[in-house]
Amino acid sequence: MRAIIIEHTGGPEALRLADVPTPEPGPGQVLIRVACAGVNPADWKDREGMLAMYAPYHFPYIVGFDAAGVVERVGAGVDKPRPGDRVFTPGNHGQGAWGSYAEFMVANADRTATIPPSMSFAAAASIPVAALTGWQALFDRGGLQAGQRIMIHGGSGGLGSFAVQFARWAGARVAATCGTANVDYVRGLGAENVVDHRRDDIAAAIRAWAPDGLDLLVDAVGASTLPVGLGMVRPGGAYVSIPTLTDDGDIEASFAAAAARQVRRVFSTMSDVGCGRQLATIAGLITDGHVTLPPMQTLPLEQAAEAHVLIQTRHVRGKIVLNVAEF
Repeated sequence: MRAIIIEHTGGPEALRLADVPTPEPGPGQVLIRVACAGVNPADWKDREGMLAMYAPYHFPYIVGFDAAGVVERVGAGVDKPRPGDRVFTPGNHGQGAWGSYAEFMVANADRTATIPPSMSFAAAASIPVAALTGWQALFDRGGLQAGQRIMIHGGSGGLGSFAVQFARWAGARVAATCGTANVDYVRGLGAENVVDHRRDDIAAAIRAWAPDGLDLLVDAVGASTLPVGLGMVRPGGAYVSIPTLTDDGDIEASFAAAAARQVRRVFSTMSDVGCGRQLATIAGLITDGHVTLPPMQTLPLEQAAEAHVLIQTRHVRGKIVLNVAEF
């Protein structure tokens, strides 16, 4: 199969097109013929070797979590999905399997969800990691409740775009930060208070909007960009960070400071265990019109390195998707 591989960790130039053996699905797994692969910030960190703490690197190595395509064949014990079904998934890359920048990808069956008939492969490929990470940060780790005042730090990226909308759907009052060029976009997602981090004093804007403090703060950007984050959360509230691996600050000190203020401090990474049900729920929200997909930029598989440059330098609104095959 054709795939974008790396034979050593490094910069975008480490990515190259090659022919490699097609993987086989094991028990409980499916083999997916990939139509589109989503690109996430985790991908460039993976390429640079930052994910070695989660799974060992064996070269040649294929990066990429998100995939959308058609089930080619299934392993023992799999009743659903069936060959020919259209599915999307974050795959098994988090456990060390080859990733989605390839014509075929293996995934556990319970990590897949059916693509709604009205949804394209590209749209489906833009969902898994960003949407699951946002969903779990808000609901599973943040305990979001209707009526709460919350802030999403980084509301214009793929994760933030989903999180703002999930929170509004759940009945929360939402503030979000973004750059000047994205203020109208984030407001259109449903944030009632949009803070321009380039022009506004974030802490002052939130203090005026939520005088008693935030019930929940979700930081999807990094510790250095929100040094006053803890001070914006009320005692009894929650402060959830999405680990960036490059800008997480002193985690132990952060836990201690939060405990002193009676704030629940959480570092939330995406869990893909049995995530098919959450993916199906999210797909339903999209097809029912409660959530709009972030803007997408599509590139051919061969331009994976360009996609990495764009996402690593944050020169993108929403999501980047690689077209792997047409079918």
